[in-house]
Amino acid sequence: MRVWISGRWLLVGLVGFVLVASAACGKKTGAEKAFSAAKAASESLVPSNAQNDYSQPYLTDEKMVKFIGSLQEDVNPFEVLFKQGGQMRSMSDMGAKAEAFSAFARKYGFADYADYTVVWGRIMVGDMLIASEQMTKDTIKTLEESIRSAEENLKKPDLSAEMRTIYEDQITSGKSSIEEFKKSDTSGLNEADLALVAKYKAQIDEATKRFK
Repeated sequence: MRVWISGRWLLVGLVGFVLVASAACGKKTGAEKAFSAAKAASESLVPSNAQNDYSQPYLTDEKMVKFIGSLQEDVNPFEVLFKQGGQMRSMSDMGAKAEAFSAFARKYGFADYADYTVVWGRIMVGDMLIASEQMTKDTIKTLEESIRSAEENLKKPDLSAEMRTIYEDQITSGKSSIEEFKKSDTSGLNEADLALVAKYKAQIDEATKRFK
């Protein structure tokens, strides 16, 4: 059951999202695993409302531009969530900074820090999904090359029975793996938000270098 999360618990949820997202990036084998992990974690950030409905657009060009603008600040209170390897500071410190978070968010035209973190969360989910989809494409390409290589080797007239079996298994396994990758479910993040993340990805990557 979902509950209304506010104050320091929203901030803790964002930290959890960062940690889960980092783990998913390191272990993902396709878009489905990374997206599922990131989306599930980000849903703990906000109440059960439209902000959590990933089938509905939330990002806009205006929000993306404002968000990127906020990253240019020399001092960004949200840095506390992304430095020190994503490790959380003390609960009292997080609670004490709640007003600073909201003040900073409002300065850039966001309703409050929940609105700001929802935008950041969707950007992170979109970024993971884009990276994962590219990884899936690269993996499929590698498998296809392996299949073609095995098919060429099967044409050799002096091929032993043992090697023939190996190449045939390689082809069968490769085709099966490709089908599994193609069936990966990445639905849930609407195309409009994903398109905006892709549109501003280069600018966001450049602006967030100092947080990494």
